Amino acid sequence: MRKPLQIKLENLRQDQLKELLQLVEKVFVKCDVDFYLLGAIAHDTWYSKEQIESRATRDVDFAVYISEKEKYDEVFGELISNHGFSEIKDVSFRLQTPFTFTIDIIPFGEISIDDELIPDESWDRPIFVNGFEEVFRKATVQVTDEGDLEFKVATLPAILLLKLIAYDDRPEKRTQDPQDIVQIIENYFEIDKEMIWEEHPDLFDEDSDLIEIGARVIGREINQIINQNNALKGRVLNILSLEDRVQKNMVEAMVHGDLTLDKVVGLFNLMKEEIE
Repeated sequence: MRKPLQIKLENLRQDQLKELLQLVEKVFVKCDVDFYLLGAIAHDTWYSKEQIESRATRDVDFAVYISEKEKYDEVFGELISNHGFSEIKDVSFRLQTPFTFTIDIIPFGEISIDDELIPDESWDRPIFVNGFEEVFRKATVQVTDEGDLEFKVATLPAILLLKLIAYDDRPEKRTQDPQDIVQIIENYFEIDKEMIWEEHPDLFDEDSDLIEIGARVIGREINQIINQNNALKGRVLNILSLEDRVQKNMVEAMVHGDLTLDKVVGLFNLMKEEIE
């Protein structure tokens, strides 16, 4: 089991982020809703361990386990009526906060059917939450900020998994995902090296470099998340096969500096091998 991740939210260089998380956590607890953090702020939480720079964002994404639509409405009502949040036109799951952040509150769990989610008739398209519950069950870590704030955050392999799926669903809307995915792969070993040394000693040999070891561990971690869901596992393996044009576009967008297309494809193959 992973140890809790201890950080200082001030290292994320996001003014009022702590105040936002404290308030939202209070509302989720009041409404008896469990949640975890994903998206850019989630991977920034991990990056702060090694002071790795990443793109700035004022968007915060929450995945919330919801058993019924009324509970989702209760969360929104509490935030809007009592805490100064406001709805954003045409995006039913997004709120503007009093802290200059916007937040997405994405429900999953019993409210979804076959990983397709339409909580409200006003939504013009379904939201797909493939992998959200698997991440919730097996791939979240408790984060402590100087002892006075605790919340769950998705692990880096889990974030990568969700980004692979999100890009495959809507590549035209997820143009930043390839860069985020390759950044996770490149930095993963350094960020999670204590766990990798302890739990994956078999991967260390003279022929593997650190980025390749990191890619293999990402594959192993993803396999632990999805190995009880055959449909999801099949989908992830299909994405990593890089046979479709969308998938080829994804890896081509990851090429930069000394990281060639052949190298990126090789790293994906290593992840795929570990999942298979």
